[in-house]
Amino acid sequence: MRGDLPRYDAYPPGVDAPVLADPPARDPGGRPRGSCLCGAIAYVVESAPLRCWNCHCSRCRKARAAAYASNLFTPADGLRFTRGEDHLVTYKVPEARFFRQLFCRSCGSPMPRIDRERGFAVVPMGSLDDDPGMRPERHIFAASKAPWYDIPDDLPQHAEYPPST
Repeated sequence: MRGDLPRYDAYPPGVDAPVLADPPARDPGGRPRGSCLCGAIAYVVESAPLRCWNCHCSRCRKARAAAYASNLFTPADGLRFTRGEDHLVTYKVPEARFFRQLFCRSCGSPMPRIDRERGFAVVPMGSLDDDPGMRPERHIFAASKAPWYDIPDDLPQHAEYPPST
């Protein structure tokens, strides 16, 4: 639990970053919040999540520098930036119709992106400060997973997108 971890008032010498106070458990409306590593950007998820998937496609792996990306999807109008929207930087993959990566220009943390054309927002779950109340439901693009990673759980795995339901 977080409360059991040691707390420090400063980083070690040579690390030039402020120590951020722990945020309250949730915003006053009980909605999950998120932020970047340096705290310049903050957001709140105002709508109920639509789904939560672990994506193993090469773009998501590279964008997160991880074995996969845990992404929470919410309606496009269900995400609101509360601070630092001017710190967002967008990288659009030239040959991709939809894939964009948003990140903080100060610390590089991946941030949510709103896809108005398709009607949803994609929230990198690692940027959430609060529990969204939903867990990953499946693995998508499992055929593209990193060769050095074995999926350890029993969630459904789909070679690409799951069949429409």
